[in-house]
Amino acid sequence: MKAKGSMTAAMCLLLLVIMSLLGACIRGTRISCARVQASNAMDTALYSLFSQYDQDLLQDYHLFFLDGGYGENKLNLSQIITQAEAYAGPVLTSGLTKCSLDACGIDSFQLASDQKGEAVTEQILRYMKGRLGNKGLQVLTEQLNKNQSIMENQESIQEGGINEIPLDEAAPMEEISESNNPLEIIKNIRSHGFLGLVLPENGKISENALDLQSLLSHRELEQGLNSLPLSDGASGVADKILIQEYILENLSFYTQENYPGTLDYQVEYVLGGKESDKENLQYVVNRLLLVREASNIAFLYTDSQKRSELQACASALSLLLLIPEGMTLVQGVLAAGWAYVESICDVKTLLSGGKVPLSKDASSWKTHLNRLSAEDTPSGSKGLDYRDYLFLLLSFSSEEDLTFRCMDMIEQNIRIKEARGSFSFDACLYSISVNFLISGPEEKKWQGQRFYTYKM
Repeated sequence: MKAKGSMTAAMCLLLLVIMSLLGACIRGTRISCARVQASNAMDTALYSLFSQYDQDLLQDYHLFFLDGGYGENKLNLSQIITQAEAYAGPVLTSGLTKCSLDACGIDSFQLASDQKGEAVTEQILRYMKGRLGNKGLQVLTEQLNKNQSIMENQESIQEGGINEIPLDEAAPMEEISESNNPLEIIKNIRSHGFLGLVLPENGKISENALDLQSLLSHRELEQGLNSLPLSDGASGVADKILIQEYILENLSFYTQENYPGTLDYQVEYVLGGKESDKENLQYVVNRLLLVREASNIAFLYTDSQKRSELQACASALSLLLLIPEGMTLVQGVLAAGWAYVESICDVKTLLSGGKVPLSKDASSWKTHLNRLSAEDTPSGSKGLDYRDYLFLLLSFSSEEDLTFRCMDMIEQNIRIKEARGSFSFDACLYSISVNFLISGPEEKKWQGQRFYTYKM
């Protein structure tokens, strides 16, 4: 016979075991939930932090960065930590399992200006590859290679000098007087300065200027912490071409309607790096003149009709100057001067919105040796326009100069926006790694690290 109450005692013991097991399960579940909650809080902190990307940079320039200055011109790490803690807090205190954030610290971060603007370059390339595709890039590459090949050939012709032709083939030259002496005309044109000669009729030059020392490329920059390079540092021709095209698409230049900014001729600044629009335009015009002179001299040296005119004029001038033995020298001086005047007309055509072929022929040649003038410039409809020549000039600049000077202009353009006067590119975050120390139930503590970057 079983004793009375034995079943009750057994059930009580069993219930005690079950309750102990249930309590352990609840405790384990509570700790597991808290651990998940802590992990979610860390993720939410960084996702929310980087969701505050600079909208002006994205909308205007297709760049993802977090303005870590928060309205100031210096990186504010304490504000970044405060923001991360504020985003983590609601997640930690929600639900049945309450957690708390004990500490939050930054382990590493990369800024837009680090490694010579590597993060900016990476985003530019990503955007342009998506916009142009492989076919568009191929077209740009082929055109650039073709134009550079033409220029190299023209330089070779120029270095080779002009070939003599039989004098009896020379074209007749009208009598040279003080009014039509090509040497005097060329001397007079050179003495007036080239910028005023190439401007379109009623053309005005912007008087805007800036302080170079305030620019990203000239001032002492904020530095990232323990940031790793995004690439191996190798950069191909295709990448540089994409950067050139990005600059022309997103910055203003002389013949284009100006974007709001401290400078009007922003692409010209990327090329020249000078403090004023006038100086940068002068720099670009001078470069264009050199390009056009090489092309025009090459045409004069290879076209039989032009060589004939040069020889006839040189013969007449050498006799006038009483130096018949110096005809070859006079011919070379005439060719250089004629090419210069033609180049003045070419650049004037470009600045007026016309086109000039990189390699001239008889139909595209404008000036006449017996009545040299840089005044009349017919509009050109064939060849390359001013933008095309800027693209060609950009190819001769280093990728570092292109990137940093482009960043200079973007920074200045953002600063003229309302309440953005202190915007600084070197205070913009591209990536960050943050350490968290979180306390949970049952005196549990978890340490975690989270990394976030705009590289997608």
